[in-house]
Amino acid sequence: MSKRTLSRPTVEPFVVAYDDEQGGPLADLTIELTPKPRLAYKVMQPDDRDRRGVLWARVDRGPIKGRPIFAFMNSERQRECMYDLLCQVCAEPASRNEDGWLFLDWRMPQDPPTWPEGSLTNMPPLCVACARVAVEQCPNADRFVPLRVKLPRLWGVSGTAYTWTGASWLSNDTIPWLRYGDERLNAVLASQLIRELCKVTVVDLP
Repeated sequence: MSKRTLSRPTVEPFVVAYDDEQGGPLADLTIELTPKPRLAYKVMQPDDRDRRGVLWARVDRGPIKGRPIFAFMNSERQRECMYDLLCQVCAEPASRNEDGWLFLDWRMPQDPPTWPEGSLTNMPPLCVACARVAVEQCPNADRFVPLRVKLPRLWGVSGTAYTWTGASWLSNDTIPWLRYGDERLNAVLASQLIRELCKVTVVDLP
């Protein structure tokens, strides 16, 4: 790894979280019967649930003034980029050619033997220019593998699981990967959108 990748990044990605961004309090949560019990906010807003009915964590939408925490992503901005396939750094449309959208990913212990085919990722795609910046500046750059993905399927979410006590919701544990359709999603507050990478080609950055 070059010395440059070990220095403080000079670019703040669109998806990065900031230390002054606050999540919603537990007191905002309630139970909803539809007909099965599920997690809800006492006062629902239009974007609180995604199209699959999963409830998403709220984040303070005030002006960004804090310090970036490069190891974490803001749940709303990650969701926007992953859903609309926008570049995670500049929020413009991600690079796409005949081989698919451009992702930077690396092999994880939970990945299938077919990796990168069929792997799951919470990292949104990138445009070519920002992918080059990421390779130059990210501490994980030595692990990056550039991929072109023809079919990045919406797969599920990661988030925090809750238990209904009969009077309130109790925060339980973080669930890293939960597929859409799983009944446990009724008691999960999502924070990351997950895509499954299908029809993948390993490439070089242009």
